[in-house]
Amino acid sequence: MDSRKIVIAFVLISLAFLSYEMTGGILSVSERKALIVLILAAGLWTTEAIPLVATSLAVPLLQTLLEIQELKPALSPFFDPVVMLLLGGFLLAIAVEKHDLDEYFANQIISRVGTNARLVVLVFMLTTVFLSMWISNTAATALMLTMALRFTDRIRDELGNFAKIMVLSIAYSATVGGLATLVGTTTCAMAAGFLRDLIGHEITFLGWMYYGLPITLIMTTVIWLVLFYVFPTDVKRIPEFELERDTLELRQRGTLMVFVLAIVMWLTGKLPEPLAIALGWTGHGMSSSLVAGIIAVLLLVSGLIRERDIANANWNTLLLIGAGMSLGSVMEVSGLMVRISEGLLSLTGRSSALVTITIVTFFGLGISIIASNTASAGIFLPIAIGLGGTTSVSPVVLAIVVGISTSLDFMLPVGTPPNAIAYSTGRVSMGDMMKAGVLLDLMGALITIMLALFLWS
Repeated sequence: MDSRKIVIAFVLISLAFLSYEMTGGILSVSERKALIVLILAAGLWTTEAIPLVATSLAVPLLQTLLEIQELKPALSPFFDPVVMLLLGGFLLAIAVEKHDLDEYFANQIISRVGTNARLVVLVFMLTTVFLSMWISNTAATALMLTMALRFTDRIRDELGNFAKIMVLSIAYSATVGGLATLVGTTTCAMAAGFLRDLIGHEITFLGWMYYGLPITLIMTTVIWLVLFYVFPTDVKRIPEFELERDTLELRQRGTLMVFVLAIVMWLTGKLPEPLAIALGWTGHGMSSSLVAGIIAVLLLVSGLIRERDIANANWNTLLLIGAGMSLGSVMEVSGLMVRISEGLLSLTGRSSALVTITIVTFFGLGISIIASNTASAGIFLPIAIGLGGTTSVSPVVLAIVVGISTSLDFMLPVGTPPNAIAYSTGRVSMGDMMKAGVLLDLMGALITIMLALFLWS
């Protein structure tokens, strides 16, 4: 740790214990102790004064040391069904990448595109959206940017804006594509997990798509239009470029079969009532997490992935999710969640649903700009659900708003992994990202608010 991080850690520790002393006449002892955990976790996650994983592991330990919860209940969220769901999704993504099935999909789609520059960008975006619905946003961005840069390197771009459009459109498409499914972005899975654990409301895989897919489609169109508006380009057509189209090998065919099986099982866990009545079948009844576990075992048994491949799963994210849900648990057990909800309620003043949803949306977006999306969701989801119990807005709607708004930052490289990858290409500057990102952040928030008011309710 350098001197700056040591100072930050010291300030956070001092602030946490100062808050404990200053809230003596306001909060109970249990609530004051939970406040220490909240301030330390939020501060350390935001500033990264110590590694994120270290903070994640410290959350349940602090609960036990401060005698808020025993170690067993504090650790139980680390293997919550949401963690199993994401672990299965990570392993499926590893198999898809390992056998180059993602590149095969991309090549098949893009090799059939014409030479219209705007159409090429749109097809790249839609391909990225599709991939990021099923594999990690990071993997989808890395794959598509590699292919996109082949195009931009061969184009005469006088203004240099077409390369910016291509790079940013892929990064932003990966971000919004992940909102469509429970395995696309961690914050969506966390929203479903918190709703199940805190109020007993189950959102199925297909049920989440009812909420996430509309904003994915709308934002994809908005991003496409905004980027061409913000970065005018004289590139109208691109040279013809035929990508390789190899036939599928044996292991690729096997991976494709498992991939399709996973999608079908996730979609048919519980069918919507009209479809269930028409088919005479309500679905197989297995949860999305159970399906993910079956897929993980199938991948290992079939040899499509090996034991050594498991190390490539995003364990840092899984630990971060576990810590976020553990933090939510201690806030609920201690009663601190109710107190914070009462504070937010004073801001809304029991006002209209529009005001409540607007505050929650911009608060979720705001904290995700300076902190990791997963950590932001872990901090704010239990608060939003608690707020839903004291206002006219459903806690389900508020949880979905948080799950989506905490993954809608397009402004800074640190906002999302796709943003960081786009910035690392050297084709866009910080100013470029902020120029387009501020506008997209605002539009994303407004679209989320409108959908929450008129569709999700």
